[in-house]
Amino acid sequence: MAGKLLCSIVFASSLAVIAGAAHAEHGAVFETTVFAPIHAGGTTVTLETVATGLTAPVKAVAAPGLPEWLFVVDQAGTLWALNLAAGAPVSCPSADCQVFLDVGPAGLGLIVPLGVVGPGTFDERGLLGLAFHPDYQSNGLFYTYTSEPASSLGPPTFPSTVPPVLPPGVVSPDHQNAVSEWEAVDPADPSAGVMPGRRVLMHVDWPQFNHNAGDVVFGPDDLLYISMGDGGGADDRDEQLFVQTGTGGMAAPIVGHGLDGNAQKLTNPLGKILRIDPDGSNSANGQYGIPPDNPFVGDPTALDEIFAYGLRNPFRFSFDSATDTLVAGDVGQNDLEEVNVVESGANHGWPIKEGTQSFNHNGNDEGYACNPDTGPFPCPVPMGDLVDPIAQYDTHEEGHAVVGGFVYRGEAIPQLAGRYVFGDFAREFGFPGPNETGRALYLQQKKLSKSGLLNVQEFNVQGQAELGMTVLGFGQDASGEVYYLGNLDGLPFGTEGLVLRLAPVSN
Repeated sequence: MAGKLLCSIVFASSLAVIAGAAHAEHGAVFETTVFAPIHAGGTTVTLETVATGLTAPVKAVAAPGLPEWLFVVDQAGTLWALNLAAGAPVSCPSADCQVFLDVGPAGLGLIVPLGVVGPGTFDERGLLGLAFHPDYQSNGLFYTYTSEPASSLGPPTFPSTVPPVLPPGVVSPDHQNAVSEWEAVDPADPSAGVMPGRRVLMHVDWPQFNHNAGDVVFGPDDLLYISMGDGGGADDRDEQLFVQTGTGGMAAPIVGHGLDGNAQKLTNPLGKILRIDPDGSNSANGQYGIPPDNPFVGDPTALDEIFAYGLRNPFRFSFDSATDTLVAGDVGQNDLEEVNVVESGANHGWPIKEGTQSFNHNGNDEGYACNPDTGPFPCPVPMGDLVDPIAQYDTHEEGHAVVGGFVYRGEAIPQLAGRYVFGDFAREFGFPGPNETGRALYLQQKKLSKSGLLNVQEFNVQGQAELGMTVLGFGQDASGEVYYLGNLDGLPFGTEGLVLRLAPVSN
């Protein structure tokens, strides 16, 4: 009984940091970040239902040459082609919401079985990212980020962080995350589907099931940017007990991070944003190119692919279509959620710091954010040239896990022009999923400045006291309008997934 109780406690604690976030209950040591609130009383908007019947939509983007379509990434494995010209709401599947690609169990069967302790439970793995090649109209190429069984793809592209000899009871790597290239049958016709086969650009051993990051985005330089989390577990550090998939919720010591974390190590891709050229071939595996102006090219102590580092779980990021600024939401550990402007070579500090605060990994116990002058103590003094976020908010009272969005460049809501729209997964996490709804947020100031923190504002959604769903991702169409994506329970199961368009209040 004692062992079962310990595992139950560890499992509950582990699930609470799954999307990177807060534990449901904290000791006083964690209650130090109330200085970072979310401000109420923001712009009043409505959320129009555009599509229903999905499972767990996490991203939606337009494809070059198809301005009336939105391609929706569903964590459960389906890539949907949604016809925006059909009129809302659209039910999926239907003639106006078709399966473009299915890598889930009903399709190609590439992704891992979802559910940390079985069907109906939380997970962060799956189909996570999508990017269309800038020349999609002519070449039909697009790219995905998927979580696949560790044994299915062979030796990883980069040396594994998982040690060759594991402690008793430890199963790692949990899976591999893969970036793959696909080709559409007809780039002008989503109903034509996808050609058989794919080209795997890279696949990476993942120590635990969580902190996968998973976004892929083409930048204004026509290069592919890839976000990777720190490999999972907690504190980006070995030794703590953490839940393992496929064991019924049993826990084992974390491995694959070392005692100084992955995010600060330039020898592996975990905790980084990578930048590659899918059209090139000068990488070590010959499957992609290394841009010559990547910040660590030629450094024998670093991976050439790294663009920025010191990140925990930059699940969603985007480029502002007007300014080319790269903005990422980075999920915090126990105390602070971050919005970051990411530039070449930048070190965003994790796990040396969390938000603007220092971070104490606290040995085998939960880590915490702290201030070297005011505590909690002990509190290390952060060293190095570390970049602070442009905005942050408290994990305890305000939210659970930041979900990055887009700078608004649409025309429907002029007062939002140039403001970053994003959200929070859920205010509180419970088992088997969140027990409160997410939050619809934006940055109050237009200028995404790196000097000083910007205010985080909550939308006033007309007719709703709360958002009414978990926030899983965001979309932006060819006109710059922004979409909230989510479902009712935060789990990658069922058919309650929604696509909601941010819209003005009708007169």
